Amino acid sequence: MKLLGLNFNFPFFTRNKSGDTFYDLTSLGEWTESTSNMSLGLSHPILSPALLFKAKLFSQAKLDIVRSSTGKKADNHPYKKLFNKPNYNQTISDLLESLLFTQMCNGVGVIWKKKSFGTSRANSFYCLDFDLIEFPEEIEKLKYPNQSVSSRNTNMKVRYDVGGEDLSIPIDDLMFFYDMPNGVDPKNPYNSSSRLDAIKQTLFNSKDSEIAKSIIIKSNGKELISGEKQGFPLVGDEKEKVENSYNQRSLTRRGIVTNASLKWQSLHIIMRDLGHDEGIKTDASVIFAALHLPSDVYSIAGAKSTYKNANQSLVSYIQNEMMSTIESFVATINASLFADDNYELVGSYDHLPVMLAFSTINIENAKKQGEALQSLRSAGVPDELALELCQLPANTQLKPLSIETQNDSTNENQGDE
Repeated sequence: MKLLGLNFNFPFFTRNKSGDTFYDLTSLGEWTESTSNMSLGLSHPILSPALLFKAKLFSQAKLDIVRSSTGKKADNHPYKKLFNKPNYNQTISDLLESLLFTQMCNGVGVIWKKKSFGTSRANSFYCLDFDLIEFPEEIEKLKYPNQSVSSRNTNMKVRYDVGGEDLSIPIDDLMFFYDMPNGVDPKNPYNSSSRLDAIKQTLFNSKDSEIAKSIIIKSNGKELISGEKQGFPLVGDEKEKVENSYNQRSLTRRGIVTNASLKWQSLHIIMRDLGHDEGIKTDASVIFAALHLPSDVYSIAGAKSTYKNANQSLVSYIQNEMMSTIESFVATINASLFADDNYELVGSYDHLPVMLAFSTINIENAKKQGEALQSLRSAGVPDELALELCQLPANTQLKPLSIETQNDSTNENQGDE
């Protein structure tokens, strides 16, 4: 800001888009001039690679359009091409990576279903920055819409990038993906907080710590020359001789002749005594916990477990964390694109090499399920109950039991009697 003709930077008090406020007493660098979550996500030495790791993993999901009734792939569906090449500039992996990155930073990820004029089917998907969306004042009317209403308000539009492109986009052409629970904002049902808001002070502290480390490293190696009795500065030409001899790059002229009694002192600071590395590790653990990144999967100190255990941890992370994220993504897509259709989008990570290594476990489990189902049916248990007991889908198609299987089961039962 400018005050009395002078430029001042006051990063001490900050308020985010949701209205949350916090104090930032130590961040005095130029980077604090833009303290949005997105700028932090793009420039933080600990946060940025962690976000990229999670976004990269998310983008490796395999997406397929299938028939809802049979589960068979529908490779000829009109939207199939869009889920391979969503727009001119991006592949589907690029779009997914951008989506989750912006979703974790802003709290809301947005995909624009761009349509040709006069058509109802999207021809491109674009990831938008939620912070650049300007909602109309009547947005509060959409907080509690009727479930039966197929289109909440096709006439309501938002403005995007007012200072740049300044696009007018129907709100029904936008798909919203949330990082935290939505619907808690009393004024905007599409707004949601970001998990980064809770650790913003930690993000500032850790980056300031790196800046302080850089300052110390650059200052190390400097020396102080002072007079023992008379003090510094020295009188006459002695000060000039001292500075000329000790501030040059060459070390050949290190000696001086002086009548004064001088004292030499090194200004070197021992980094270990400052506890910088321990503080960075503590801050990193807070950041990784907020991103749901376990230490066995992602750590600032490197992997501590064996290769096998690390792979098992990654498989568990994909199954429990990334699968729920991709399922939330496809649920939003299906509600927007396939609501009145016999098709749906499904996502999976089973094709990843780390998942294929454990595919034998799934095969063994499927084999045991089949054997248990066969035994239950042979014993006379109704098919519906047998499927339920074996935790198989109720619409699983079963072949009639062979006469030999029924006779073998009857003979075994009679023998037991």
